[in-house]
Amino acid sequence: MFLPRLLALTSLTLTLTHASDLNRPCGLKIAPCSADMTCIPNTPSCTNTNTCPGTCQFTNTYQSCGGHRPNPPACGGGEVCRDDPRTPESCGMACDKSGICLPGREIQCAGFVGKSCPQGLFCYDVTGDGCDPQNGGADCGGVCV
Repeated sequence: MFLPRLLALTSLTLTLTHASDLNRPCGLKIAPCSADMTCIPNTPSCTNTNTCPGTCQFTNTYQSCGGHRPNPPACGGGEVCRDDPRTPESCGMACDKSGICLPGREIQCAGFVGKSCPQGLFCYDVTGDGCDPQNGGADCGGVCV
């Protein structure tokens, strides 16, 4: 009983990605950004972040939508405006922050079976589902973004 639960917890912690590196300094050969982020140089003239400072930004970008602003952009066909799962510490559109346009049919990941995301996408915890991998949740599902 203990071993299957331990394996599930290990699989989950290796699969879910966290946004703690967002806007963290990088470059100049300091610690690299997490796997779902890219070090973006602070100045446009820099082409090598080993020689200049930068900040960690999400590798995958999505159209902004929603939020409390005049005429927010609408999502394209087949997409819906959702809170950004990459920033779980944010209160999202509930407090008038912008959302992001994601496919209407989410790609599930992690959970009990430890399903992986397609190449180029990263697995983020589904917030508000009552399962928190940071507080003992072992079979928490995720969404690929």
